[in-house]
Amino acid sequence: MLKKIFFILIPLTSLFFACKDKKETADQPGDLLSQRAAFEIQALPGNLQPKDTLNFSAIQSDTSLKFDSLILFLDGKKRTALSPENLRFSTGAGDLGMGLHQFRLAGFLAGKENGSGSVDFIIHADAEPESWTYEIVKTLPHNQASFTQGLEWNDGRLYEGTGLNGKSHVMEISPARGESILKTSLSEEHFGEGITILNKKLYQLTWQSHRAFVYSLPDLKQVNTLGYPTEGWGLSHLGNELLLSDGSEKIYFLRPEDFSLIRSIQVWDTKNAVKELNELEVADGILYANKYQTDTIVKIDPANGKVLGYINMEGLLKKEDRTGGEDVLNGIAWNSSEKLWYLTGKNWPKMFAVKWIKKKSV
Repeated sequence: MLKKIFFILIPLTSLFFACKDKKETADQPGDLLSQRAAFEIQALPGNLQPKDTLNFSAIQSDTSLKFDSLILFLDGKKRTALSPENLRFSTGAGDLGMGLHQFRLAGFLAGKENGSGSVDFIIHADAEPESWTYEIVKTLPHNQASFTQGLEWNDGRLYEGTGLNGKSHVMEISPARGESILKTSLSEEHFGEGITILNKKLYQLTWQSHRAFVYSLPDLKQVNTLGYPTEGWGLSHLGNELLLSDGSEKIYFLRPEDFSLIRSIQVWDTKNAVKELNELEVADGILYANKYQTDTIVKIDPANGKVLGYINMEGLLKKEDRTGGEDVLNGIAWNSSEKLWYLTGKNWPKMFAVKWIKKKSV
């Protein structure tokens, strides 16, 4: 089953975009299309990197418009007031993170915005990603009926989340036998996705139900349900924050108690946004994500979205072990005690414990 990416906003109590929408409404008018283009803004260079200074410059192109105040917004947030005599502003790119950003200059009269202008710009990574490969340390059995969506080690136990309607479960599994020791199933309406464990609770996403299920450990009893507006793909955690992927280049940082949004990053290398990020795992402060329907795992700086490396897992599952269906890599779990990565995929008959090896520069 192929995933189709689309962005949905629905009114749920704890949706993490709800606060954002309310804030932008307070800062901006409801109908921007009815406004006049009041400013011409100088385009920023196309090869911006985190070390660069962003120099904003504008002129008022429609002089018939009169304003009481001029406010500069950066990525939808008020940054500073400007005077008509000096429509300039500078800031460092390093604090913004990778990806697409926007300066917008808005003019206000009697407290209402009635003219604006904007410029988009992209910040790219400032170094080429490293190249990595792998070495298989152990080959283990895996239940080929499991449409793997998430894999996680916790306190010496291995957990797996699976997908497909009517076949979605969260399980503790035996690595030696590849069988479930304990299993809790979702109702047929839900398509299970990524999992992670934080503060003795297991969190499980769903693909398009906009629901996350929370389970107690070790009994895997459901104790809570939380909502979110995007599709759910991969899930991990860093410190006391959850990290969610939705198939785009974005990673969302969420509060575990209600899934409200803390911040987000965009994943970029030196040239492009890296989309279709799926299963997630954090190890030693670095975020790892498999790129859906590929044999590539992306190594990411969670502070800013910079791609640090690409890990080529090609050939991990041999052709003779494939079903010919959607049997793609989709399970990443770091075993900190063994210092090994456990990897499997959708409907794979095997699971592998591997070490990653950095390729030498040519």
